[in-house]
Parts: sequence; structure tokens; C-alpha cells
Amino acid sequence: MQLTDGARCLLIGANGAGKSSILRLLGGRHMCKPDNAVQVLGRSAFHDTKLNFERAYLDTDWGMRTVAFAGYGCPLQADIPVRGMMQKLQEEYPERRDELVELLGVDLDWRMHQVSDGQRRRVQLLIGLIRPFKVLLLDEVTVSLDVVVRQDLLKWLRNESETRGATILYATHIFDGLDDWPTHLHYLCNKGCTGFQGPIGDLDIYQELRKKGEPSPLLRIAEHWLRGELEEAKKAGKVVKEKASGPQAISEANPLEGGQFGSGGFGAGRMAGYDFIGN
Repeated sequence: MQLTDGARCLLIGANGAGKSSILRLLGGRHMCKPDNAVQVLGRSAFHDTKLNFERAYLDTDWGMRTVAFAGYGCPLQADIPVRGMMQKLQEEYPERRDELVELLGVDLDWRMHQVSDGQRRRVQLLIGLIRPFKVLLLDEVTVSLDVVVRQDLLKWLRNESETRGATILYATHIFDGLDDWPTHLHYLCNKGCTGFQGPIGDLDIYQELRKKGEPSPLLRIAEHWLRGELEEAKKAGKVVKEKASGPQAISEANPLEGGQFGSGGFGAGRMAGYDFIGN
């Protein structure tokens, strides 16, 4: 994947195709082999921590945590006002903060233990976008936003790419209002490889749909690609069965996290790993 300054790229693929994994690798959340296999701005995505001053990564796990005897993905319930979160960062970019507060409809006096899911998402976007970025990675972060806020955010992001040259990579399944937004597409197929990548203008099917006056060409393209995967699998006699991929399933699949050894020491049945004399 190679994107130029100012590119706005949509990351398209079925559930489980690897969209979130790629974004997490680019966001420096995972190590990779070899060490320099994934680079952002010409530097190691994981090892160069200075990238965190030029790169922003936002996903749907923000403000969620594992709580013993309660479950996975529980919302953070700290009694703290929005204006008290990342306070030095807010003070460093007051004009940008005020612009985002108005754009997202955030009240700086909201307390985090009182907000709804949609309000929590807007607070996340506020905190995550205050510092000017060169690369922005978005993983389904607009799912809780209403139509007006979502469209205003997309316009703001477009302005960021056109005026500051910021590069944006956005994974989503919601294509309403996006047809004129991206400059590039990157399609991840179910074979573990890229089905298409490049400027959206180079995609023949997109040009054909535009000429026919199709009102939602991106939706039709995504449907064409993903439905084609399902039909190909059926013809090959393969049973398409998606594995559970929630936080608990991922944790339990990792022997260092799941089962009796995980959950911060509060995993159900953890004492079964020891005998009665403590071995």
C-alpha cells in the first residue's frame, strides 16, 4: 500500500478480511516480521514512537476496558469532564479544539460517566484529532454518529487533506455520502491479498457506474466485490463460516491472554491451573 500526501483512501473488504489488522499494524499497535516490513512516513510503524506525534489512529475500542466479573468491552466510567482529558494537548491547540468542539457538538463540561455511546464517540474524535496529523487511520469510528455530524466530519477531513496534505485511510461499511470523498480505494479480498489498489478514477467499473448515473457507485462496487467472493466460494463447494472475532474470542485464542491466565488475573477458573499445594 502506497499513498501520496493528501490522499483519502477507503479500505474495503468483508468482515475478517484484515482491514482492522492492517490499520493496527500501520498504527503501531502490533510488531511485525521483519521489523521494517511496515513503514509509515519512511519509518518503522512500531519501533519509531515519534510517529505518534504525526500519526493518529482511531478505532471503536476507545474508552473500553475489561472489568473482572463484568465482561469485555465495558465503557470507561470515570467521573472526569471532557475539558480535563488530555488537558495539555487541548491547551496546546486551543483554536483547533474549539473548531472540533463546534463541529462535533461536544460539551466540554460533559462527564464521561454520564455520556451516551454517540457522545463518547464524539469525545474520542475530539481528543484524537486535536493534534495536527500527517497520517490518519480510521477504523469504523463513524458508526455511532448521526448523519449531520458524520457529513460535517467528512467535509472537515477532506479539508485537512486538501489544505495540509494529510493522508487518510478509512475503513468502513457505510458508503452513504462517500462517493465524491475518496481519492483512492484499497480492496482486501478473502484470499489474504489485495484485489485492487489505486486512484478511484483508474477503476473501470467506477467510471461505468458514473456514466450510467448510478447514485451510489461505491456501494455497488463494494457489493459487487464482496458478493463475488461469496459466489466463488459456493461454486468451489467451500462452506463460508465466519469465526467469532470479538474481544473475548481474540483473548481466549491467545495463550498469554485467554482462559485462566488472562483477564488481569480474574479469569474464571484460574485456580484450576494449580494444585492444592500451590504448584
